[in-house]
Amino acid sequence: MTGRVVLVGLMILLGLSQYQLWFGTGSISELQRLTDELEKQESENQRLASRNDELVSEINALKTDPEAIEELLRSRFGYVKEGETFVRLVPKRGPSE
Repeated sequence: MTGRVVLVGLMILLGLSQYQLWFGTGSISELQRLTDELEKQESENQRLASRNDELVSEINALKTDPEAIEELLRSRFGYVKEGETFVRLVPKRGPSE
């Protein structure tokens, strides 16, 4: 009888530990989910680090290269030098517009 109670108790403990391993906090599925989330975040961090490197090189070019400043002014702000003519092409509108 005592052996049977101990055996039942051990089986209950084994079942609880298995439940915790598969479904509870720190389970295998949660570990996989967190690993996937970590991989996504590392990928995003790599993308952002690459973008930061591009911005740093653009900043350095703007600090040292007057042609880079002119290119930025022309492309983003429509800068036109004195004596130049600015031409803007507007697409032809169709009959429905």
